[in-house]
Amino acid sequence: MKSRRIILACCLMSSLGSGSARAQEADVRAAVEATLAALIARDVPAYANFYHEDTRGFFVDRSNMIEGFSSLAVRAAFITGLRLDVVMSDLNVKVYGDAAVVGALFRGSVTLPGGAVATGTWRYSETRVLDDGTWKVVQYHLSQAP
Repeated sequence: MKSRRIILACCLMSSLGSGSARAQEADVRAAVEATLAALIARDVPAYANFYHEDTRGFFVDRSNMIEGFSSLAVRAAFITGLRLDVVMSDLNVKVYGDAAVVGALFRGSVTLPGGAVATGTWRYSETRVLDDGTWKVVQYHLSQAP
């Protein structure tokens, strides 16, 4: 009888833990979607809120790693023509404590500063950390799919 109680308690604790993990994954999904919405809307303050100041990554038009996050640089990119018209699909989120790994596909078009337009599908990955209650990007990679 005692062993049944222990097994039941372990099952209950396990299901509570997985519910918590699902809630965290839902929070990360919401953060990813809000980040993309802010980028498409060109809302620099909202977009910047989802990036850690020490973020780094690769963007579609650069071969060198971009170090750090700058609201001024994002604002300048918008002023000089950066526009996104993309939809996200295949969003995959895995949470590891206070860190999350995300992968997705973007389809549509990106107008780069200066006017060049790239269309197609892009693979996207990022790592986020929970920072003062917000899931912030610390690493990202965006590249065009073949």
